[in-house]
Amino acid sequence: MPNGELKDKEARLQALLHSYGKVAVAYSGGVDSSLLLRMACDSLGPEQVMALHGVSCLTPEADQKKAAEAVSGSNGIGCAYRAIKLTPLEWPEFVTNTEQRCYFCKKRIYGALLDELTNTNHVLLDGTNSDDLQTDRPGLAAIREFSIQTPLALAGLTKQDIRTLARHKGLANWDQPSNSCLATRIPAPQKITAILLKQIMKAEQYLHQKGITACRVKPGIIAITIQVASHDLEKLSLGSNSLELTEYLQHLGFTPLPLDVRVREHF
Repeated sequence: MPNGELKDKEARLQALLHSYGKVAVAYSGGVDSSLLLRMACDSLGPEQVMALHGVSCLTPEADQKKAAEAVSGSNGIGCAYRAIKLTPLEWPEFVTNTEQRCYFCKKRIYGALLDELTNTNHVLLDGTNSDDLQTDRPGLAAIREFSIQTPLALAGLTKQDIRTLARHKGLANWDQPSNSCLATRIPAPQKITAILLKQIMKAEQYLHQKGITACRVKPGIIAITIQVASHDLEKLSLGSNSLELTEYLQHLGFTPLPLDVRVREHF
């Protein structure tokens, strides 16, 4: 059960949502936007809420389908759902992959979502939380430029707060590790290509099948970094597993490089 402090934050969030009236949530399927969507439906009624889900090659199709089902499936959140097709590989400022890639990407995404809301009175909401404000996130600049509302952050909700509330409200993804887009695995200024994105996606799916779900595969210049949860570190430290993974990565077309297996610190 949420404690007193968390209940106060929840009440602030409800008050913010009521002040917006009718909302559209920039939905990804992650726990932040899922909780925001659930809270909006509970506070305003599902008929006042819409999920806008940007879909592209930056997220595996299985994850896209799972996210859609969580809203419009038989046991879903139950509000209106729209999938917005995005084509990031056609955005030159994104493909060149500078340190500002996330800013350019968010600007394109939120521009598309706002276009979808033309001639409506929905207020567009983003699932940024208060922890996000303490880190270097270029995409936040785009959110501010468009004056998109971030009620989770405004209510003071941390990532842990959000997981606690999501669990309390019965969201299946309450403990799901954060899973940013596949482009975040590619270091600047390496060009983002369809081939590289597919290689990364297949490599991570391979690790998922091995029971290593909270993983990220990041190809670099001198090594391929594999980030995993601390409890999975031993699995990849075994010589046979490491060799098998190396061979599979080369099969996918990765440049033959040493593996740099590290603990993933943020979830």
